[in-house]
Amino acid sequence: MKRRVLSLCLFLGACSTASSVPTSIENKPQPPRAETAQTGDRSQTPAKPAPASVPVTYATFADWREAFVSKAVARGYDRAFVEGLLADVQPKEAVVRADTGQPEFSKPISSYVKNAVSAARIQTGRERVNANPDIAAIEARYGVPREILAGVWGMESDYGRVQGDIDVVTAFATLAYDGRRRDWAESQLFSVLSIIKSGKSTRQELKGSWAGAMGQTQFLPENYLKLGQDGDGDGHVNIWTSDSDALASAANLLKSEGWRPGQAWAVEVTLPADFDYYLAETESQTPDWWAQKGVVRADGGNWNASEKTAPAVLILPSGAKGPAFLALPNHFAIRKYNNSTAYALAVGLNADGIAGRAPLKTPWPDEQPLSLAMRKNVQTALNTAGFNAGTVDGVIGIGTRKALREWQKANGRVADGYLSYELASELSAKVSGYTILGPSGR
Repeated sequence: MKRRVLSLCLFLGACSTASSVPTSIENKPQPPRAETAQTGDRSQTPAKPAPASVPVTYATFADWREAFVSKAVARGYDRAFVEGLLADVQPKEAVVRADTGQPEFSKPISSYVKNAVSAARIQTGRERVNANPDIAAIEARYGVPREILAGVWGMESDYGRVQGDIDVVTAFATLAYDGRRRDWAESQLFSVLSIIKSGKSTRQELKGSWAGAMGQTQFLPENYLKLGQDGDGDGHVNIWTSDSDALASAANLLKSEGWRPGQAWAVEVTLPADFDYYLAETESQTPDWWAQKGVVRADGGNWNASEKTAPAVLILPSGAKGPAFLALPNHFAIRKYNNSTAYALAVGLNADGIAGRAPLKTPWPDEQPLSLAMRKNVQTALNTAGFNAGTVDGVIGIGTRKALREWQKANGRVADGYLSYELASELSAKVSGYTILGPSGR
């Protein structure tokens, strides 16, 4: 049965949390925010809440702190405990900059994946996960294969090497005071209070990224409480220094988000010369349905019985000239960890390498980054021509891609919804004259 899936946010990249983070670790957790070509939307966090009718602002950080303490007391926390925890906290400007900044240039997904997927990362992941004494039990308990867990582990912290060193109390207090995502940040801060109060961890142990994600598998405090697991059997959930706890917690998160044991995450496919690229990202169908359209597995393999009935979405991360994938439900389970197609591809392709599967048949193309001004100009041009790209914010999300796909179709182009540098330059140049065709061809 046909099902439209235009709500999927597929083409995302990633961003660094700090200049000290090595280039191999580019995608770090963040609060909920709009997608861009460089920013993943951490789905370990809830969707961005609707703004209050009368947003509350605070003149000083001390005013926010007093208000938060009152909220905590109303929830049953001891006033002295909360006041003591926040007594030495001051807002951290680096956290605000990281939260509000949008990169001037959007990194192409091909560049991100080529950097993130490497022989060294694959070899290290294979060695580390296979050497773990608890990995077989973790696989059996949660149904998530070790190579996927290693893929997540490598992307999140380079196998524990880069976990972030920011005090999470300070991080969430800063984000709450800044106000853009106050409800979310305060919710996470309440979870931090619960972690410390219950003795699950100490304030000194709670270090993480600028957005407060913690440990080897970068869990937010709320999910640490809900989904953290004791993988090594010592009675304590320590995602900072225990590899097994970090891996079991990641497995539990993926299982809770619908991981399907026995199914692939995605499979590279090849497309016929006359393929209708408009189907990409808009149809969720079984592999057999796609086969009737001429879509075949690039590895020449067969779908197993479980996969044959699974919904699959065709994704073209670099457009018609790059690799094509049929993304199965497990791809989107990975995206629940970090809602970024680039991230999910990196996790999956590293996992494939760790498992000894063949590399991609179709190479990634060389792509040029798009400036923020260029992206905004494209959205302006599309909107003015009658294609609804939404808010002009430079975020190339599902709305912009849908509008671009419709424009491509109306103008006799390959309707893959992909914004190449050449097409962005063409549309951006029209911003002053708007000579591109509208939906009616005028």
